[in-house]
Amino acid sequence: MDHKISATHANLNDAAQMSVFLDGMPNAADLQTLLMKMQVVSTRDYEDDEMTALFVRSNGTTVACYRVEGVTIDESEMIAAQCELLDEWNPDSFSRAVHIALDPGVTSA
Repeated sequence: MDHKISATHANLNDAAQMSVFLDGMPNAADLQTLLMKMQVVSTRDYEDDEMTALFVRSNGTTVACYRVEGVTIDESEMIAAQCELLDEWNPDSFSRAVHIALDPGVTSA
C-alpha cells in the first residue's frame, strides 16, 4: 500500500519560515514554545479527523515535520517505533521507515 508522506522544514531563527511551518499544526503554540528552546526535539502528534500522523524533529537549529496521511493511531505507533531506529532523519529514510513499519514484505535491507 502506498502512503502519502509529506515533509516541511524551517529554520528556527527565521520568523517567516516558522510562521508557515506552525500554521495549521495541532498544538502550534506549545510546539513553538518547545522549539524555541533551541534544543534537540523529537515529538509526534495524531490528527484523528484526518487520520494523519505527524512526526517533528529538530536539531536545535532547524525543524522538520513529516506527515503520513491515511493511517490509524496504531499504525502511527508502528511508524514511531521504526523511526526510533533511524540514525538520520530525511525524506528518504523517513519514507523507508514508514514502508517497513506498514507494508508486509518490506525489509530494512
